[in-house]
Amino acid sequence: MTSTYDLIVIGAGAHGSAAAYHAAKRGQRVALLEQFAIDHQRGSSYGLSRIIRYSYDDVAYIRFAKAVYPMWMALEAEAGESLLIQNIGGVDIGRPDMGDMTRRVAALDAEGIAYEMLSREELAHRFPQFRLDEDQVAIYQAETGALRASACVRAHVRLAQAHGAEVREQTKVASIQPTGDGVDVTLTGGETLSAARVILATNGWLNDLLRPLGLELPLQTVHCQENYFAAEPAAEFEVGRFPAFIAYVQDEWGLPTYGIPSVDGSGVKVAWHGGPPITHPDAASQQPNAAVSDRARAFSRRYIPAADAPLVYSRQCLYTLTPDEDFILDAHPAHPQIVFASACSGHGFKFSTLIGSILVDLALDGGTPHGIDKFRLGRFGSSPGPQAPG
Repeated sequence: MTSTYDLIVIGAGAHGSAAAYHAAKRGQRVALLEQFAIDHQRGSSYGLSRIIRYSYDDVAYIRFAKAVYPMWMALEAEAGESLLIQNIGGVDIGRPDMGDMTRRVAALDAEGIAYEMLSREELAHRFPQFRLDEDQVAIYQAETGALRASACVRAHVRLAQAHGAEVREQTKVASIQPTGDGVDVTLTGGETLSAARVILATNGWLNDLLRPLGLELPLQTVHCQENYFAAEPAAEFEVGRFPAFIAYVQDEWGLPTYGIPSVDGSGVKVAWHGGPPITHPDAASQQPNAAVSDRARAFSRRYIPAADAPLVYSRQCLYTLTPDEDFILDAHPAHPQIVFASACSGHGFKFSTLIGSILVDLALDGGTPHGIDKFRLGRFGSSPGPQAPG
């Protein structure tokens, strides 16, 4: 017998779990399928912390941030647990004439987001943990926060179930096949599930499902690594004493660097925004690279001396990048009943509960009230999916 649903969501990471939650809350019969365990470590969603921020160099992302902050607060209230750590403060570090900095100032001004420009001396007075180069400044935005990443994924899954969703982990999809206005999803064990709509949120594995349907997205998966250091005194690096930061030092260090204060005793997180490419997520090593941790310590030695400290913990994770590092939120051009999100390019977790709701809008309504023109597939030369209403 074929099991039938209104909506099947494939992939239970940040965006798929959120989509299942929002769809189930809208009264849909939902199946959420995950090829590994819920909250597994092989993709991009697992972890202790992620930055949430208004400070972006594009107004589209700032508008997303305006929408998503209250959504996280609502989810937190429904879940009855702490997911969002508010107002930890955040700094963007770079030379004042860098495009990374000037574009942020322009976008923040355009959207009316309050911030402060701090000289290296002013930053050191406010946060003496930092020691910037003479030609660097900082943009400080007080409402930057942190999300307890794995807790957010688990909360979305748990609440999706509470609203009636069926959750299947260790369940790998072999193929998806459009059938008129619906879709059949065949599992590797041979079982077939049927639904009116399907949402694909499988990150680096997305092309495995889209390629047989005549569509391949321009995606590149890369190795990244989280590193947590036992900075001393520990109290000076806890939430409320040390801000999240993003340092635009790619001219010298190859990639931007970011960090998050110690969350729940994690130690200070210092990591690179990107890493070496891999051919496929299944080929990704789970073994941390000591050289990457050493390089993160070298960065700290220069800019955050007390974080040049013993390594508490490190782990490999994945980014899946588009050529422009912007998201893809769209429907299959030939099969609009198949909606997908991918390539959140290392900065999509903060928006995941919003992106989940947008995917459900696209699947059920054919459009969304949120501005997603920037994230349509058509910018890469393919035909876009259904347009937003109005």
